Amino acid sequence: MQDPHNESFPEVASERKCSTASTHSHLSDNRNIVIAIDGSAHAERALRWYIQHLRKETDNLLLFHSVEFPAYPVMTGSPDIYYADHLKRLLAEKTEEVKKLTAKYEQIMQDENMTAVFHARDGEDPGHNTCKFAREKHADCVIVGSRGLGTVRRTFLGSTSDYVLHHAKIPVIVIPPIH
Repeated sequence: MQDPHNESFPEVASERKCSTASTHSHLSDNRNIVIAIDGSAHAERALRWYIQHLRKETDNLLLFHSVEFPAYPVMTGSPDIYYADHLKRLLAEKTEEVKKLTAKYEQIMQDENMTAVFHARDGEDPGHNTCKFAREKHADCVIVGSRGLGTVRRTFLGSTSDYVLHHAKIPVIVIPPIH
């Protein structure tokens, strides 16, 4: 199903049920749990931590992937055909990336006999996008994996988990890396 909040790259926007799950916590006592995912071991570790330590059968599990597109300058005048072709290739790559990620997490859900709804959306940086998604879905908690960057590297490179921790208006669980 297409994400109604994503008009710019509708082919990338994805909202797929990995199985059957309701996402209406306001109608019941179910918790809406958002887990930020990407192709990293850190994100998978966050999901596995949730499964082992926090999982409830009544949870509405929302797996969220923020699709990152590089920033390009705005083109003025006649469109450059190379630029358009490049964007088409990039969109195809990102669409394939989302399909592979969805398949990976669908398999995990199947192996764990769990249900989840997978969401992918392009937009702002991943931290901001995750907080925005959590607000829209009335999440009760966000779980993110951490790369374990030091203070200096985090300052220069940025950190999705750090952004979510400081900007989400709900509880956030950051799963640290294994050392």
